[in-house]
Amino acid sequence: MNCDRAQLSLSARMDGEHLGARREAEVDAHIEACSACRAFAQGSLRVRTAVRIRPADPVPDLVERIVGSLEHAPQRERRAPRLREVYRTRWRRAMPAAAALVVGAVVGSVIVGGPFRGADREAISAQAVVRGVRAAAPGLESFRGSFEIVERGLSPEVPERRLDMHVAFLAPQRFRLEVDDRTEYPSPAWTPTDITYVEDMPATFLSGPTGCPSGLSPDACPQTRVTASTTSPYSLAAPLPADLVVPVGTFRSARGIHVLGTQQLGDREVVRVGSSFDRAAPMFPFLRLGGTWRPFFGGDRVEMLLDASSWLPLRITVFPVSSEARRDWELRFGMPVEPPTAPILDVRATSIRPGEPDPSLFEIPDASTHAFDLPSLADRIGYRPATPTFTGSLELETAMAPPETAGAPSSLLVYADGLDYLRVGERPGWSGAGPFGPVGADAVRVTLDSGVAYFEPPGGGLGRRLAIFGEDTALFLETNLPRNELMAIASSMPVRGIGARP
Repeated sequence: MNCDRAQLSLSARMDGEHLGARREAEVDAHIEACSACRAFAQGSLRVRTAVRIRPADPVPDLVERIVGSLEHAPQRERRAPRLREVYRTRWRRAMPAAAALVVGAVVGSVIVGGPFRGADREAISAQAVVRGVRAAAPGLESFRGSFEIVERGLSPEVPERRLDMHVAFLAPQRFRLEVDDRTEYPSPAWTPTDITYVEDMPATFLSGPTGCPSGLSPDACPQTRVTASTTSPYSLAAPLPADLVVPVGTFRSARGIHVLGTQQLGDREVVRVGSSFDRAAPMFPFLRLGGTWRPFFGGDRVEMLLDASSWLPLRITVFPVSSEARRDWELRFGMPVEPPTAPILDVRATSIRPGEPDPSLFEIPDASTHAFDLPSLADRIGYRPATPTFTGSLELETAMAPPETAGAPSSLLVYADGLDYLRVGERPGWSGAGPFGPVGADAVRVTLDSGVAYFEPPGGGLGRRLAIFGEDTALFLETNLPRNELMAIASSMPVRGIGARP
C-alpha cells in the first residue's frame, strides 16, 4: 500500500466509513512503518478535533420550513404517484423562482464580498442539512448556472488564475461542464485549462489539455500540451458535476460536516458549512477532467455557503490547514508554506438562469450508446437482465449493451430521478478474481435479504457500490442514494448472492 492510498483510507475511516478487515490491517501496517503517514494521521485527528463544533441544542429543522413554504405551490401531473412525489412536484415548481432570488443575492453580495445581515442567526444541525440536500436531489429536473473560479499558488510565474465555469443539467443524467481559462499567462508556452465535458448517461465526451501527473509539482509539469478530445459510450468513472447543483455526494452523511452557522443574504437564508477537502472532493469535478491545477492537501479546510431553499452552493472556498502533516506535504511537493487564512481556491456562483437548457448541449459527437428497451436488449445479448423489484422513486431510463471490453458488464441499466441515479451492470458467467465491476478487492461483505454482497463506500468519483455473485451471473450496483436505500434495492434483485468466487 502506497502513501496516497493509505491517506485516502485514513480519511475515509475518520469520516466514519467502514473499511474491510484486510484494508484495516494494510492501513495499520503501513502507518506503523511510515512516519509520513503517521504524521498525516496525527495531524488529521488534530484538525478534526480543533474544528469540530459541538452538537447544537434542539434547533429548528430547515427541511420542514422549506416544505411548508412550498405548501401552496401548484401541482402538476407526472408519470405516476411515487415515493416523495408531492415534495418533488413542489420543488420543481419552486426552483425557477428560487433560482431567480438566489441570482440577485449572489450578484449583490457573495460576488462582491458584501456584508451579510444577521450572521449566525440561529443554529442548524449537520443532519438537517443532509436531509435538506437529500430531499432536494430527486426533485431537480434542470439547471443552468455560471461560476467564477479563482485559483492561487499554481506557480511563482502564475500566482493567480481566473477561470469561468458553466454548468448545465437536464434530467435524466445529462450534464455539461465548460471551463474557460481567462488567465493572462506570461508566455504562449503556457497551455490554458479550457475544458468541455458532456455526459449523457452513460456516454461521455471530454475535450481539454492533458493533465499534469499528480506526483509532480506544477513547476515540473510540461507547460505545453496538446488538447485531446475523447468520446466514450460507456464510462462509470465519469466525474458527475452534480454537486455543483445540489451537493448530494458531499453530503452523503453528516460525518465530517461542520455547520458553522446561518446567515441572511438579502432575503435568502444561507447555511455556512465546513469540511475537509477530501470530503468536499465531489464539489470540484473540474480538477479531475484534465488541464493544469495546483495540488491540494486532503486535510485542507473547505467552507461552503449553501442556499437553504435550493441547497445550491453559492460559494466554495479552500484554505490551507495548519498542521505538521501539511508541512511535510508542502516539502514533498516543493511548495512554500501557505498561510491558513489565505484562500487557495474560490468558486463563486455568478448567475443562475431559469428555464431548461437546450437539449442539444448534451449531444455527444460520434457516440453510439447501443440503447434499447428491455425486450430488445434481451434479444441482442441473449439473456434478460436482472432488474430490481424495488427502486423507490427511480425509474428505468436507459438499457444498454456496453462495448465488449475487459471487466465491463454485458448489460447496463440506468435508473434516475432528478439528480438521484442507480446503475445496474451484469455479466453472466463472469469468472474474474475479486468483486465484479467498480468494486475493489477490499470491499466489505454485507448481508442482504437475498444472500450476501460486497460493499464499497463512495470515492474516486463513484457513488456507493455493491457487487453480487450469483450461481451463474455477477452484478454490480452503483448509486448516490443513501446506503439503506441501496441495500433495500439490492435485496430486491432476483439474484441470490452466494459469496466470493475462489
